[in-house]
Amino acid sequence: MNHTPINIIWLGQGGFLLECNNFRLLIDPYISDCIQKLEGFRRLHPFPLPLADLKVDLLLTTHDHLDHFDPEGIPLIRAMYPECRYAGPERSFDHFLQLGIPEDMVIEITPGKEYIFGSFKVTPIPALHSDPTACGYCIEAENRKIVLTGDTRYDESLLVPIIKNADLLLICINGKLNNMDSNEALRYVQKSTPQTALPMHIGLFAENTADPQPFVTACQAINVKSFAMTPGKEFTI
Repeated sequence: MNHTPINIIWLGQGGFLLECNNFRLLIDPYISDCIQKLEGFRRLHPFPLPLADLKVDLLLTTHDHLDHFDPEGIPLIRAMYPECRYAGPERSFDHFLQLGIPEDMVIEITPGKEYIFGSFKVTPIPALHSDPTACGYCIEAENRKIVLTGDTRYDESLLVPIIKNADLLLICINGKLNNMDSNEALRYVQKSTPQTALPMHIGLFAENTADPQPFVTACQAINVKSFAMTPGKEFTI
């Protein structure tokens, strides 16, 4: 069966741009250098796309931490794309409003609900992180399923039925600051059986990264496709 492609660009850290049927979903973009200003962590690479190339319809966040909810970058999106809408769990929702985004342009993501954004059906999934409202997402379009863990520790409670047998799993492996490491991520892969599993939340800060290759090799050894993504380079499922 032929499907309309889902085009995906990793933006570094936990950020992604997804496009399907001309709808563009931007997730957790860290655009600015606000973390360096506030915490001293310097970016290892710039944001990989010009803002003019994003052409974003909806900006979705997993939680309200600076590398996922960028309070300097989001106003740039707002200025360039005045029709863009915004969505995120409770703390992110409140933060969008604090930035002056009109409430009718913002959607609060709540557990147990499904959301339709263009061609994408988005369902929040559990996460265990230092933001208690943090979540991941199951993103479905064109009979394919992408699971984005967001930032989370490993726990069996994460293994809810909707995450099983995804076409693509995007999973954090950095092992610091309340996130699972490569070994825990592999356990998640073994229990959720995706077709492809790609490591993320790495490569942006020297203080909070991990080598993707051991995870990639371990996935391939259990017949799960995997590779190390390159920020800004598009791939398709």
